[in-house]
Amino acid sequence: MSLSKEKIEIQNQWNNNPCGQVGDITYDLNYFLKVEKNRYVDYAPWMMDTYKYSDPKYAKKRLLEIGYGQGTDLVQYSMSGAICYGIDYTPKHVELAKLNFLLRGIDANLIQGDASALPYEENYFDKVVSFGALHHTPDIKNCISEVYRVLKPNGEFVLSLYHRNSIFYYIKKVLIDGILKLGFLRLGYKGVMATVEKGADGKNIKPLVNVYSKKELMKLLNQFNNLSFEVHHLNKEDFPFIGQLLPNKLREILGRHFGWYIVAKCYK
Repeated sequence: MSLSKEKIEIQNQWNNNPCGQVGDITYDLNYFLKVEKNRYVDYAPWMMDTYKYSDPKYAKKRLLEIGYGQGTDLVQYSMSGAICYGIDYTPKHVELAKLNFLLRGIDANLIQGDASALPYEENYFDKVVSFGALHHTPDIKNCISEVYRVLKPNGEFVLSLYHRNSIFYYIKKVLIDGILKLGFLRLGYKGVMATVEKGADGKNIKPLVNVYSKKELMKLLNQFNNLSFEVHHLNKEDFPFIGQLLPNKLREILGRHFGWYIVAKCYK
């Protein structure tokens, strides 16, 4: 699949299945509050502490989010005083995120665009964040180079990607979906990985889904300084047959090593 076709698949996937959608989209504040609750209470409660939305350090500072989806995370930063910007490749995300901000009476500079060619000047942002977006782009190296360019000296970059060395990847996607259910024969590797995303069947709807190890991320981020990592997100469903028997404490410990998200924090 060519680079341009892969990017078309990005738009097709998330125009039809906006990231974080909960039930029917009702285009009112109550809907966006449900999305917010699902994200921070049900889906990924670890995000609040990891992304530090309320950190006063970034009040009145310029913050860019790459791949803002429905604007859920960026809203948190804005309500804490950051001057927020966002770029997303999907028209539906732009529409929903702008409405999210409008209904709350807060502002952000939200645009549709390609993160591999950021339309901002050098040394412009104090912080850049991206959660679960850049593992869908075929040109992640260019995107990260662009992040480095637009960050101010000592500016912070926080990046979350799908984790290669995770239980979900090796057990659920490779062993069960790929081998035991013959997914690799029917859909190929990229097709099986595409089914990670809601609504994707790996054949007619096939967004690019990449996974990254710590070693691979270190190479991608070699321009940056003070690089550190966190690993999060291990669900009981990731353990076939024994997941419900697994003590929560043990699951949390395993999640810090073999969770589905790897988070890199670094500075220019």
